[in-house]
Amino acid sequence: MMRRLFPLVLLITSLPFPTPAGAQTAPADTSSARIIGEVFAAGRQLEYVNTLCDQIGSRLMGSSGARRAEAWAAEEMKRLGLSNVRREPYTMAASWGRGPASATLVSDTGARALAVSSYTWTPGTNGAVEGELVDVGAGRPEDVARVATKLKGRVALVVPEGADLSAVIYNFYRAPGLVKELKDAGALAVLVAADKPHAMQYTAPVEFTATGRLAALPTVSLAHEDVGLLRRLLSQNRTPRVRLDVRNQIGPAFEATNVVGEMAGSDLAQELVVVGAHLDSNDLGPGALDNAAGSAAVLETARAIKASGLKPRRTIRFVLFTGEEEGMVGSIAYVERHRAELDRTVAALVMDIGAGRPAGWFSMGREDLDARIRELSEPLAQFGDFAVEHAAFAATDNAPFMAEGVPNLILLQDETPYFPVHHTIADTPDKIDPRDYASAVAVLAATAYQIAERPQRLGRRLKPEEVKRMAEETKVGEQWRAAGIWK
Repeated sequence: MMRRLFPLVLLITSLPFPTPAGAQTAPADTSSARIIGEVFAAGRQLEYVNTLCDQIGSRLMGSSGARRAEAWAAEEMKRLGLSNVRREPYTMAASWGRGPASATLVSDTGARALAVSSYTWTPGTNGAVEGELVDVGAGRPEDVARVATKLKGRVALVVPEGADLSAVIYNFYRAPGLVKELKDAGALAVLVAADKPHAMQYTAPVEFTATGRLAALPTVSLAHEDVGLLRRLLSQNRTPRVRLDVRNQIGPAFEATNVVGEMAGSDLAQELVVVGAHLDSNDLGPGALDNAAGSAAVLETARAIKASGLKPRRTIRFVLFTGEEEGMVGSIAYVERHRAELDRTVAALVMDIGAGRPAGWFSMGREDLDARIRELSEPLAQFGDFAVEHAAFAATDNAPFMAEGVPNLILLQDETPYFPVHHTIADTPDKIDPRDYASAVAVLAATAYQIAERPQRLGRRLKPEEVKRMAEETKVGEQWRAAGIWK
């Protein structure tokens, strides 16, 4: 998932759905019970995760890992018996390769190496650069303004605040403007404090590559422990100097693909239910929780429904998006390609918060969906009380659907195992609790089938003026513009 913009947006309302009386022993909906049983008895989701992480590895856009993952996913969809399997191409406006990155604390007592890793889609330094360190605090606009006159020819240290979903989203959308402000003030490079323990670094794009823009300055993640060292020196009125050498490679545009397969419906086959997750990852680790877990859940949803002998009334379209980490580039391309189908797209379901136990759904500002989601949750009582969060944010591949008024849901999950390793080398399959993960997959699969099967649609498509009003009320429109979803 991409990286607290408008923090009040993110917990606007939470509606817990109490467990229906008696439902613990006899789920009323037998199709849901069959799908759930199939996932727990024969689910292949962990196998898929292991393939993506251990055999293919990290899947940064433009890398050999990303290309292998796209090809593998298409073949797996065919093996599962999905119809109309294809890879839908679009263009990524630039390519990028990670090069060596080093940082050194320079002082009159000698030199000391600092633990750094480059952010993705950022330039190199074009030879080593060196300057005094300036602490820019959390990197908010007022923080930059406070030290702007001190930044010329110096290295900026930014220590973002918060590590939850709200903070991740804020930092993602703040980053391009922050780095541009630092460059305009004359900074040489940017050190961003990692919020991870044990000297782990973090990575993510700084700029959105849908437009071909790259970060304005070399930007690296700095280990938490080294941040502490530098701040202690600053507190002693000793001005540290940092030498930075980053050798990233920037390349030309290239073609990427979203991977698509379908389970044909019956009497309502012209209506579509999209079940999706992003296949790509960042490159420090293999991206088990972000987002091999989601991609594997999409494939297992298809397998479990077919293995249960069920045929939905509506067509279920399974989509593994790419380019999500760079700003939802693949899902933006999908929505543009399939614009003529959006009126008959009943819902888009996305999984992108790891492998934690399911807790409900993000409804993306759609309070009108509450009653229908409550009905869909009734056969899932064995997984506990579910909630609906009326949050609206652009942080994963549901966002282009939301901007077009299509009902869209993100599976709400326990974030506890997710953020400590998010975008780090430690995002590996051993972080997955198999039972919690199977529960999440089962909820996704059963809900997708029910949306495709029930006579009523999940909800209506919002009119453009309704989308605009919702975007203004929740501030999500500003995120859409930043990501290129809205022009």
